[in-house]
Amino acid sequence: MTPGRLSCPSCHRTVPEIYWQGLDLVRCPACECEFDQIRFRALSARPVVAVANATVDGESSCFFHAQNRAEAACESCGRYVCSVCRVDFAGRSLCPACLGNHGERRRIPENNRILYDRMALIVACIPLTFIFWFFSFVTAPVALTLCFYGWRRPGSLVPRWSRARFIIAGVLAFAQIAGWIIFFGRLIFR
Repeated sequence: MTPGRLSCPSCHRTVPEIYWQGLDLVRCPACECEFDQIRFRALSARPVVAVANATVDGESSCFFHAQNRAEAACESCGRYVCSVCRVDFAGRSLCPACLGNHGERRRIPENNRILYDRMALIVACIPLTFIFWFFSFVTAPVALTLCFYGWRRPGSLVPRWSRARFIIAGVLAFAQIAGWIIFFGRLIFR
């Protein structure tokens, strides 16, 4: 819904703005239905635009814009930046170059998520090669532990098949454990 349009939930007609401006309870002029209006202030808020001031003799200028007056210093590299270039990020004032720097991006919590689904699948698939089959004695319980531990943990921000990876890793780990039980069972009960 845009800020200048409101539709009646009963008849789906557009309610003119004079009927709902500044009110919480709205009456549709077409069907006389009353409904609550929940207003989101962000829809009608004007975006804050930074305006840079021109430099005067004796004042510091922005590192990126020589004609703009410096408003702050970057807390990472120390460059003076104007209000257009200044980025407030995680309680720090940074310049655009430092914000784009790989070192700063590593400190973002969302970029440090552990992908337990990927780890569980890799650990469960290691013994599938014939060279490392005997490692399944250790990797199968580790894969199951990762599946159970990581099931409710936040996954990747990119939509993926994380639950399916957990299920595949769990099935592989259970199959490997069952294989070891059958193997030792045959050795013991010969």
